Amino acid sequence: TFLIGALLLIAGMLLFNVGVESSMTPIGERVGSIMTRSKNVFIMVAISFVMGIVITISEPDLQVLAQQVPSIPNLTLIMAVAIGVGMFLVMSILRMLFGMPLYHLLLIFYGIIFILTLFVPQDFLAIAFDSGGVTTGPITVPFIMALGVGISNVLGDRRSKENSFGLVSLCSVGPI
Repeated sequence: TFLIGALLLIAGMLLFNVGVESSMTPIGERVGSIMTRSKNVFIMVAISFVMGIVITISEPDLQVLAQQVPSIPNLTLIMAVAIGVGMFLVMSILRMLFGMPLYHLLLIFYGIIFILTLFVPQDFLAIAFDSGGVTTGPITVPFIMALGVGISNVLGDRRSKENSFGLVSLCSVGPI
């Protein structure tokens, strides 16, 4: 039974990855390139925010986490995580556009997070950090990475490709 389950798991992950590569990756790249070509920062911010929320809500890991935490209503946890990802996806896109260093933002935001841990009940710390972990699931990461590739392809210079690094790391800060 274990070997059959393992083979079915491998086959399922293979088919899932093929589906992601043939559908979500091109969609993310197109959305990123089209919104960057518009050269309208407001449109880029709005689309990034909405896409961050929608993609995160559809993440299966987040649905499982919401079921595992009885002290927080499912919808509250899902929306808090989704809005956090949406806000920090916007921050990531703006970082790419304006060339801000990734390590500055990560140091600032994780510094804020660790200061806030002093004031939060211990029961919520694990939930907070698990919320950041579920944003690195099989739906969110490929889409965010493809969005970054689309944006960096339009920006075109060497620095923009370096700036597309770190999108997922910043998006994981928001839910925490």
